[in-house]
Amino acid sequence: MSPTADLILLRIEDGVGVVTLNRPDKLNAVSWELAEELARTLVELRENDEVRVIVLTGAGRAFCAGGDVDFLTGDSDRPMPGTSDASRPIPRSQRKTPGGPFVDVVRQIVAVDKPVIAAIHGPAVGAGLGYAMACDRRFGDTTTKMSAIFTNVGVSPDCGVSYFLPRLVGFSNALMLVETAKILKAEECKEIGLLDELVPEGTDFEAAMAYAKKLASRASVAVDMARRLIHMSQVCTLDEILDYEAIAGVSVAGSLDAKEGTTAFMEKRKPVYRGV
Repeated sequence: MSPTADLILLRIEDGVGVVTLNRPDKLNAVSWELAEELARTLVELRENDEVRVIVLTGAGRAFCAGGDVDFLTGDSDRPMPGTSDASRPIPRSQRKTPGGPFVDVVRQIVAVDKPVIAAIHGPAVGAGLGYAMACDRRFGDTTTKMSAIFTNVGVSPDCGVSYFLPRLVGFSNALMLVETAKILKAEECKEIGLLDELVPEGTDFEAAMAYAKKLASRASVAVDMARRLIHMSQVCTLDEILDYEAIAGVSVAGSLDAKEGTTAFMEKRKPVYRGV
């Protein structure tokens, strides 16, 4: 069990690190402390070679109901820029990065350099929507509800929502979702592109784990580098990505799994990958 078990649960199974948001009484709403622990856990998992794939999920009835309202209103122990009393001092680091660990979670989901699979049930709204969209693939059950809910409470999108949303659902749909804060039911989420897989109620985690374990059995150095290249391609020119692919190809070719994969192909047998 992870030492951060109060807010984040961590277990490792067959090469899959299962990370669970653990505020079920608050529908896993993200407090400052939970965001810090989640970002820290992801940083640690990047360096843990026992973990090849990560599944992100929520305890209880929800994936994540967004940012904790106490923090957003400025009434918590830590001041919120813009909503807290102007006389309350804001830490220097927070002034430079107002979103603090809330947005750092999104950075770390990408920077963990391993596939991250979301297992979603119940609400995934606000910051929870941002975290889900940052993942490589989203498995949702029929209880799933997703929304860029920010304007309902008079704030604008954060946690990468404005970056990922148009990439997943298209420009016009993204505008509609952030402008109206419409709450989409599971079938609508699948239809519009927010969910990749829609499964029966209560089976989202099982389905996500099955997919994650399949990825964990593959040549993880190659998988991780392929994932990195797809992320880079979103901001690169064709010439740049061709060069990056060539550099990555040379690096990955030196792995033991690359040798095993090519040898197994020539010997017409199933490769046995070790993740190195």
